[in-house]
Amino acid sequence: MINSRYEDARSNSDISEILDRIAYEYSRGANLQRNICCSIPLNGVVYVKSYKEFMAVLESCRVAFVLITTNYCPYCRLFKPIFYSIAEQYSSRAAFIEVNADYIPEIAMMFNVYSTPTTIVLIDGKVADGILGYVPARYFREYVDGLLSNIKCVQS
Repeated sequence: MINSRYEDARSNSDISEILDRIAYEYSRGANLQRNICCSIPLNGVVYVKSYKEFMAVLESCRVAFVLITTNYCPYCRLFKPIFYSIAEQYSSRAAFIEVNADYIPEIAMMFNVYSTPTTIVLIDGKVADGILGYVPARYFREYVDGLLSNIKCVQS
């Protein structure tokens, strides 16, 4: 009789564990079906000052556009306003991050960036694409819009 009570309690905990797993997978699947790209709202460009900040922003969004710049790059100065403008329009659908390679060189090295400006596109933390150099506003907007449409990100 003692053994049967033990078996009943054990089977109830097993069932409970299985139900918890099913509920977790179901809720995870619901989020994946909605294709929400960012779990926290970001406003415009996030200027990161450390590798730790960079990784925290990457964890909050499924899609990230990372602009790697340097202090004395003339094309960086030309492209930054375009990047910031597009970021304001699409910040609810993707993270837009600026990294200054003069201050955080390990991020530039992580992506093998040796020329600036370079825009790296990360999807689920993996490099999906990249743009080297200055891009006119119209083309960059079309590029971002096309990429986010293909990924089917919806506004959160």
